[in-house]
Amino acid sequence: MKVRRILVPLDGSRLAEAVLPAACSFAQKLGASLVLLHVLEHEPPTSVHGEPHLASAAAAEAYLDEQAGRIRRSGITVEVHVHGRPVDDVAVAIDQHVHEQAADLIAMCAHGRTGPLDRLLGTIAERILRGGSIPILLRTVRHLDAPKFELRKLLVPIDFGHDIDAALDAAGTLAGAFGASVTLLSVPEPPSPAQSQLLPGAMALARQFEQDDIRQRLDELAARLRGRLPDVQTAVDLRRPGAAILAASESLPADLIILVTHAHGGVAGWFDPSVGQQLLARPNLTLLLIREP
Repeated sequence: MKVRRILVPLDGSRLAEAVLPAACSFAQKLGASLVLLHVLEHEPPTSVHGEPHLASAAAAEAYLDEQAGRIRRSGITVEVHVHGRPVDDVAVAIDQHVHEQAADLIAMCAHGRTGPLDRLLGTIAERILRGGSIPILLRTVRHLDAPKFELRKLLVPIDFGHDIDAALDAAGTLAGAFGASVTLLSVPEPPSPAQSQLLPGAMALARQFEQDDIRQRLDELAARLRGRLPDVQTAVDLRRPGAAILAASESLPADLIILVTHAHGGVAGWFDPSVGQQLLARPNLTLLLIREP
């Protein structure tokens, strides 16, 4: 995983700015630069999250310049860009700027509205991801007092039906740069119809065999990482994926969760279409979402 340019869409609100500590930390540790972006909207709301909305190119540029000035004081290279032509679809505009700015990563907050239109269209992050864009560093922020970002413990849910190499590559790069520990987590698939018809004893043996197989496969993946990282652990959880990820995230506690997703399942199908929604509904999580090829 190579990260040289990070695109940070900002809407002018302090909640959106809550992603900046994580974006700046990534830039410093990975030697990347930041591109702060604001996209003007057709018929914009008068306020966003209780704060005045940036309704003109001049106001947006002044705002981004102010943010960039603060960041540059920490030694990070920062560029600013305003999409001056108002648009109806912010997600499409952001995705276009990913290619125009040659960005390797998008950093943004999941803090938007949750009305019927949003549930129908999906969050901006989900829509960008489904469009085949680059990985997204996503923070679920609900309040301005969100904790400072520090990457000490990294959680990687492993779905053996997804692109494992993408998850391991990202984990190795980030854990190596930050000196973080890594926990690989997997969940057995639900019993198949054939298994459900087995006698209880046979069912228990079949499930135990499956768990042992998963542990062995996780150990093999961990061995690949231990050649470059000092602290790699594995875990198998029998709960549903959403509950397993949340439980592991809280018990570690995890500072970053890496999820490899597919286009049709939205954010993190992982056997359970609601996993992504469960994670996005939980405040103060930081996710790295990677769409598999």
